Amino acid sequence: MRRIVLIAITGISFWTKAQTQRFIYDVVYKKDAATDLLSKENFHLDIDSKSTMYYQRDFFVADSLINNNIPFPKGVKLNTSSIVYHNIGDDHYDEYDLMENTVLKLQTQESQQWKLENESKKVKDLTLQKATTTFGRRNWTAWFAKEIPLQEGPYVFHGLPGLIIELYDDKKNYKFELVKSVKLEKIPNNQFIGMAKQMSVPVTWEKYKSTKLAYYESPVNFIKNAMSTSNSDGQFFLNDGTKVNHTNMREINERMKQAIKRYNNPVNLDQKIQYP
Repeated sequence: MRRIVLIAITGISFWTKAQTQRFIYDVVYKKDAATDLLSKENFHLDIDSKSTMYYQRDFFVADSLINNNIPFPKGVKLNTSSIVYHNIGDDHYDEYDLMENTVLKLQTQESQQWKLENESKKVKDLTLQKATTTFGRRNWTAWFAKEIPLQEGPYVFHGLPGLIIELYDDKKNYKFELVKSVKLEKIPNNQFIGMAKQMSVPVTWEKYKSTKLAYYESPVNFIKNAMSTSNSDGQFFLNDGTKVNHTNMREINERMKQAIKRYNNPVNLDQKIQYP
């Protein structure tokens, strides 16, 4: 917790439900549950008086570069795979899963039954209280701040009487840690998030599973078939900048299949796809 750099709290009145705020979390997690190798990403949690949106920081980076006419650095690979949206006070969530040029919109109902523990600790100007729950077949510990009266947290975690500052599971697969807070006049428009929402296709859980399995069977063909336009030579680019053509198509397809099956450790294990 020593790395938390929250804006100093001068009083509970400073934090109001009408305030628009961006909370940035460090997320350290295992892409592959079978190894101890950890990955790290930054996620934004944008909260206004009506809704929250949780997404990878790369959405923000890409939008900033475009808006400031700055070319993408050579070799940069953006990770923009998911967006989670919900209305405050509601357990219904919209989860947008970006599969290259296909976006699936899965509507779910998520809640946690929290147990408030008689344990607290002081971090900066905040007093954090401990809470525990079981969610998505994982046992979780959260530390939340009543001084920030927002009943929200990273991903779909919510419902505590204060913002979740730190969250981790007992198997050390995931750890979320708040590292920065930024006050906003309003949540800015992000063209990449807006485009993803616009092109998304609402699906049921069964349709979601079948589409993910179809994607796994042949990722390259799935992407190519979903493209609105294609070059006469069959060449196209993946979102991370990888060029796909006739000479490397089979190799890239196999590499993508292996990655999909190996890196299959979602926060919510109830949503884990069983790949053959």
